Amino acid sequence: MLTGLALAATFLTKISNLPLLAVSVLLLLFKIRNLVKTGKWRASCPAVAALAICASLPMLAWLAWCKHTFGDFTGTAAKIQFLGWTQKPFSEWWHHPLLTPPGLWVFVSEVLTGFWRGEFTWLFQGLAWPGVDAVYVTASLLFGGAAVAALLPRFAAASREQRQALWFGLASFTAAMAFLGLLSVSYDFHDCFYPSREHPYITSGRLVLGALIPFLLLFVYGLDRASIWLDKTGLARWLVLTGFILFMLVSEVAINWPAFFSQYNWFHL
Repeated sequence: MLTGLALAATFLTKISNLPLLAVSVLLLLFKIRNLVKTGKWRASCPAVAALAICASLPMLAWLAWCKHTFGDFTGTAAKIQFLGWTQKPFSEWWHHPLLTPPGLWVFVSEVLTGFWRGEFTWLFQGLAWPGVDAVYVTASLLFGGAAVAALLPRFAAASREQRQALWFGLASFTAAMAFLGLLSVSYDFHDCFYPSREHPYITSGRLVLGALIPFLLLFVYGLDRASIWLDKTGLARWLVLTGFILFMLVSEVAINWPAFFSQYNWFHL
């Protein structure tokens, strides 16, 4: 019941969490298949039914309310119309720059930096430094790659329970990225400020922030594995983690420094 309510809360928090729900449903189906194979399915039926009811009833109620109030099941049609987006024909999806190596790199790097530093702006300019963003992207790919490598049978570094959690984290983050990519290629953004025809990428990490914890599971596990490869004593992992946290703190203070003294907020006090 608690798992079902958690899934319902995930959906009700933000519609863009749908990819996470899809991955969760696949995981549940995998678990049910194991119950069937081990002969424990019949005893687990009440728990599975309670999960399904607790998850589906709040979702269905919200979808029905949106349909009654806004005319569509998600309530997003009015927002899309206000922004001036239009759905592109399927045949035009394949001309999107995201489907090229340079465009894919732009998309992935911007989503990763959005996960780390957010999307704050000041005087219509994003509060970001290219050097800091490069560190975020490099660390994400380096330690995320180390975590994925630990899942390969050749290395067999992770335990069975760790592999399950890491595969779930990888699937969740990949599904979230794929969802943003699908939105990017399927809409014509016309004269919208963001995204735009000149930069047709939806890279707002906040839209799929539900994938942050799965992403951090991969990141921290990859950091742990990479540190062990460098130092068997385990001291390196704490030094790297502490250094990365200090880097984040100092760099964010420095980047946001101009906003601290504005008379239009309380920081200057």
